Amino acid sequence: MYVKKKTTYIATGSAVLALLLSACGGGSGDKLEDVDYSLNGATAQPSASFATPFAASGTEAHIVEEGTGDEIVDGDTILVDATVFNGADGSSVGTTYADAPMVIPVTDQLKEAAPELYEILAGAKVGTTFSYTTNIDQASTSTAEATPTVSPGTATNVEVYTVTSKLLKSAEGVENEKKSSALEEFSVGDDGAPTLKLAEDRGDAPTELYTEDLITGEGAVLGENDTVYANYVGVTWSDGAVFDENFSTQPLSFSLNGVIEGWKEGLKGKTVGSRVLLQIPSELAYGEDAADSGAPEGALVFVVDILGSSPARTAEAASSAPAEPSDNPESTQSPEATASASE
Repeated sequence: MYVKKKTTYIATGSAVLALLLSACGGGSGDKLEDVDYSLNGATAQPSASFATPFAASGTEAHIVEEGTGDEIVDGDTILVDATVFNGADGSSVGTTYADAPMVIPVTDQLKEAAPELYEILAGAKVGTTFSYTTNIDQASTSTAEATPTVSPGTATNVEVYTVTSKLLKSAEGVENEKKSSALEEFSVGDDGAPTLKLAEDRGDAPTELYTEDLITGEGAVLGENDTVYANYVGVTWSDGAVFDENFSTQPLSFSLNGVIEGWKEGLKGKTVGSRVLLQIPSELAYGEDAADSGAPEGALVFVVDILGSSPARTAEAASSAPAEPSDNPESTQSPEATASASE
């Protein structure tokens, strides 16, 4: 990726959405039903109350609250907020509410890697909140021949996830007549691969930033500190060669204040759903040090599909009443993003 992307993590060390990394065995979620959840309107970090230590004996998932938004179907890409609670003492050990939702493609790959998660998401609606726990030992999973589990009674994390939105599959809105003489063709094939062709007589490299909406979307306006979710393809002005693209993989997420200046200036104020042409002079791309850092040199041309956005968040959004141990000693144990994270 050549856009100085800032990767978004849940700040839980090895407990980074571990449920996506491990094969999930069946579980009814009975123990998770004993947890007392407070969702705070899904606008701030939730809280959870349970007896400690919370020690899962298997993998469980439990729907806490059904959503009322658009239905999620196979092939969708969704945004999910997550908070992980330490099963040993009930404390919050990581959340996305301090940063931005994570991206989860609901695909066959997810179905194979985490079938229980896929079953919850496929057919659910935006706004759905579910909890998850597992006794799978993430620290040993990559080297073990069989799926390892932690010792019985070992505290495991309680994870709470809320589906915040679905990303667009591609740009959508009002199609505009092309104005740039440098762009000869742009299209996306049935296989998702983009074609960006520059005109042979495009002239000298640009010395100023040029932006143009090939499609004008009708969604939210991008603020300078927003997290943006997008597909893009980039070519060098000098020879028109593609140096990077993600149309054929999955959407990129990035903070608009953490990318090259040409993107920061060119995308600010654009709307979700837009397909934006960016013609960026060298100094607003990677400049004179491009070769030293392995980045593409000179002026660059991008086409960017803006598929979604998440407004900049404040510290208050990540604050909620901390998870508290329950007085009920029979409250069960729940899975965690990694059992080892509770140790």
